[in-house]
Amino acid sequence: MQVTRAARFPRRLWLICASAACLCGCLALLGLRPLAARAKPPQRTTLASAAGRLTYIAPMSATSTAPEVVLAEANGSHPQMLGPGGPAILSPNGKYVAAVTSPVSQTSHGSSLILYSILTKGERSRTLLRSSDQLTLVAWSPNANDIAVIDGDALVVVPRDGAARTVARGGTGTAITGASFAPNSRRLVYALASSLLVSAPVNLWTVAATGGASTEITHDGSSQSPLWGPNGIIYARATSTDPTYQLWIIEANGHDPVELTRVAVDAPFSGLEPIALSQNGKHLLANMIGQNTAQAWVVDLSSKNVLARELGPPGAATIGNAISPNGKVILLTNGYSNLSDDDFSGLSIEAVPWSGLSPTVLAAPGAFASWGG
Repeated sequence: MQVTRAARFPRRLWLICASAACLCGCLALLGLRPLAARAKPPQRTTLASAAGRLTYIAPMSATSTAPEVVLAEANGSHPQMLGPGGPAILSPNGKYVAAVTSPVSQTSHGSSLILYSILTKGERSRTLLRSSDQLTLVAWSPNANDIAVIDGDALVVVPRDGAARTVARGGTGTAITGASFAPNSRRLVYALASSLLVSAPVNLWTVAATGGASTEITHDGSSQSPLWGPNGIIYARATSTDPTYQLWIIEANGHDPVELTRVAVDAPFSGLEPIALSQNGKHLLANMIGQNTAQAWVVDLSSKNVLARELGPPGAATIGNAISPNGKVILLTNGYSNLSDDDFSGLSIEAVPWSGLSPTVLAAPGAFASWGG
């Protein structure tokens, strides 16, 4: 049984929204210090195929609900607190963490983009951008020079050093709902909905990372959640014959769209969204998104016969967060169905082999992880 067409779910932004309610009341920025023990010791393993470092979000103490950004080794060992924030993304080179924080006062508005410098001995954090709106953290550029955020109806590229620049703006009443850097960092692809209604047409556009005119590359009104990989742009699309979202791939110039998956989508799920690719573009991490639930999926793109399957036990409530460069290990948040506005207790960070067997708990409690370095 297939479900009817559901609300739009922007790539990465959907899982970020799950943690956004935890942001109110964050403390002032703190220096790097060891993270106090507050949970059962996580299982350890050697993750030779993973990146060099790990970040995730966790409560600041056993009695606190305010989220903090935690930095650890790729296997979850030696956790240290960087400071408040959520969500947060580790840079590809493993040297910086970008995080969005909300004001300390619950009566004030807006948010800030914070940069944590991991390896420097001087200033460890600085504010790159302040907004009167709620900033949405999207992605690092592959060269770790720029950070993409959504600020209201604008897509903004924020350099580590330099002035932020608006590269695309939808206009009043429109919504930019996701974006991704090209592998060479020179361009971005983003999804633009013609209005704030979930039923509004949404298409993909590309724009230079320095700004300028945007180019529309889809015209079907149902293309979103773009992920730019080495072999093209992967995105979620629903057709009139299949009102649930399947994965497609299209060339950067908008030519030759090809459907990649035709998986069964049962209630309460809406369909697949792409999350992350291995460096060669042959291993894809995706999420099956539903109402207050999710499942991590993997998609084998190494041959013409594309294979998509749920990662882990059937029916598990998981969110795919990242994939190792060689595609052999998946990083995910487990226990999502237990998440409330301020409860991390049921969530854990796990490393799962591509096969889906023998997951390793890296951190508990913890959620929304990233790898880098």
